[in-house]
Amino acid sequence: MASLDRLFLVLMFTVAILMSIMFVNNIFIYKQKIKDFVSLMLISGIAAAVLEMLLIIVKDRPELNMYIHIIYCSYAISYLAYCALINRYLLDRMGVRFEKKRDIICFLTPLVICTLFAVTTQWTRLMFWVDESGYLRILFFNYIFFIVADIYIVAPVLLAVYYLTLGKHRRPVGGDIPASLFVFVGLSPVLYSLETMLLGEGMSTYETTSVPISLALLYLVTDISTHKVLDSQAKVKEVESDLRIASKIQIDALPDAAPEFAGHLAVNLRGGMRTAKEVGGDFFDYFAIDENRICFLIADVSGKGTPAALFMMTAKTMIKDYALTLGSTAEIFNAVNSRLCENNKAGMFATAWIGILDSRTMELQYTNAGHNYPVLQRKAQPCEELKDVHGLFLAGLEFTEYGQSVIKLNTGDRLFLYTDGVVEAHDRTKALYGMERLEKVLDNSRDCAGEQVLDRIFTDVSDFAVGMPQFDDITMVILTIVP
Repeated sequence: MASLDRLFLVLMFTVAILMSIMFVNNIFIYKQKIKDFVSLMLISGIAAAVLEMLLIIVKDRPELNMYIHIIYCSYAISYLAYCALINRYLLDRMGVRFEKKRDIICFLTPLVICTLFAVTTQWTRLMFWVDESGYLRILFFNYIFFIVADIYIVAPVLLAVYYLTLGKHRRPVGGDIPASLFVFVGLSPVLYSLETMLLGEGMSTYETTSVPISLALLYLVTDISTHKVLDSQAKVKEVESDLRIASKIQIDALPDAAPEFAGHLAVNLRGGMRTAKEVGGDFFDYFAIDENRICFLIADVSGKGTPAALFMMTAKTMIKDYALTLGSTAEIFNAVNSRLCENNKAGMFATAWIGILDSRTMELQYTNAGHNYPVLQRKAQPCEELKDVHGLFLAGLEFTEYGQSVIKLNTGDRLFLYTDGVVEAHDRTKALYGMERLEKVLDNSRDCAGEQVLDRIFTDVSDFAVGMPQFDDITMVILTIVP
């Protein structure tokens, strides 16, 4: 193989490898779809570079006449598709949209016609053919194929010049004119001139033209890919910024972790939450209804992320509003459920548990809407679950009627509320944290203050699930009747 052919192979191999790396990054690192313009450009560009290498390897071999023809035909189609996709991406980036059928037809017609010419050239010999000695003969290929390819590439450049000069008032709002377009215009002739100066006439016209065009197109696609990545990263950062603000709003909406209720000195309430994402669907609340009663609750909205957080804020506001005006926990959930069921087209719902404690009598009335059973820890007694079932989750069925239960608490008693993010946390073997382990921590923390109990559980869950991503929001509330 001649040294110039080897150089051509090296250059085309470099082009193919670089575009392959860009394609892998585009799909697996930057999470772009295969049908994205940049991905399709890279696929067609890789195919064109590989087919160019194959042409050098198999040329002038009579026994491979049919394969040479197929390779050259495939090269023509893939290279033209490469240029057409660059055209489509650049027009889209400049804000030019194909809104009418005729726009799509005008765009596709040159590509379709050239593809038909390439496929039928075996019989018509209008574009190219392979003679008996295996030599590639070209007739109108350079006049048709490269002219169409140049039109696809140059059209966005001319349009950009128009938008920057005479057509400023017609430039699409929000369109972007990349500087790389104008660099590309000068890059191809510069590379061509350098190549002819260094290599002389030792290579064919096709090869001498193909290398600078391929390298210039590689530069343009690299810039396009970089822009796409940077644009995606900018959008991600914007979303992350919004989520951080939403997370702060959600945290600010929660009550103080260590509230002090005037006139209710025997009641100690503590709560804590760790979301699986920036914002979550769990929530808890506690507040004084009047001088004698304290309301506290916990809930878990279906799903995660922003939709769950929005539903959570709505539910939390409703529960507090009704708790301040209605007399019982059953009435509160009846009213909240009816309101949440209105226009709930998203199908969101929430499990919830609510209790109202009378600090004079220490009687606790409560209602459970499909939530995890609370854990009652009587003084000097083992843990037990309050397995009262009062109704379906909130926003499930509009006419659900909730019941309620009443228990009396004594000094030293504790009531622990939690969401399923605690007991359903799992380790590397997929084993669940479970109720047994939770109750063991509670039993070993009898002499600890409420906030210390929560810290111990958070730590134990983290130690159990070390190395695993947090499965769900973890939210807890603990009520202690102190002397």
